[in-house]
Amino acid sequence: MRPRLLTDDMIRTAIRDAMAAGRGNGVAVRDLLRQRYGAKGSVARVYRLLAEQQPIAVTRVAAATAVPNPDALHAAQTRAALAEERERVHQERWARETDALRARLNEADRAAREAGELRLRVAELRRALATAQARIRELEQASGAS
Repeated sequence: MRPRLLTDDMIRTAIRDAMAAGRGNGVAVRDLLRQRYGAKGSVARVYRLLAEQQPIAVTRVAAATAVPNPDALHAAQTRAALAEERERVHQERWARETDALRARLNEADRAAREAGELRLRVAELRRALATAQARIRELEQASGAS
């Protein structure tokens, strides 16, 4: 394995500089490393260190922009209320669809049971008919022979 040309501190510095320039992605960081040190660093290592740095950067940006804006707050609340209403309607629709499908499945199961019972009844009636026809033939033959 080759010795590392870049230290973690070098990569972290490049990440901070890229983020300060508004280009806090892995490609920009690796380009900056190549420009500064002649080596880009391994993709896995750069992205691992970038992932470690991003929560810090996001927290700093969030803290810096935490000034409440009443219009933005109202717009966000309106969007949230609309999203909740859409979700409620969506859930109700799929609940109705699910209930309808369950009802159809129960009806199909009932119809299948009923069809099985009817097949058994038809088989019984056929046997009874065959028995009756055989008895009629016996009686006709007995009366014709006498």
